[in-house]
Amino acid sequence: MKLPTVKPWIATVTALLFVSAPRIASACAVCYGAPDAAQTRGMNFGIFTMLGVTGVVLGGFGGMIFCFARRARRFSNDLTP
Repeated sequence: MKLPTVKPWIATVTALLFVSAPRIASACAVCYGAPDAAQTRGMNFGIFTMLGVTGVVLGGFGGMIFCFARRARRFSNDLTP
């Protein structure tokens, strides 16, 4: 499967458009550092949500490994005469 290629003139026209209209390419409220903007609050909430989900998943794996290690230790103690 051949991927479509971008023609050089399309890339040039797009770059010229962004250079000639800098308002289109300007940074958002998060990059400018507006702490009271709704976009900043939403992005911070999204970051904390992803960190929370990652922490819960990693905590689950850690708990599972701890549980398996405890079971293996108990099982090996039961097998020794």
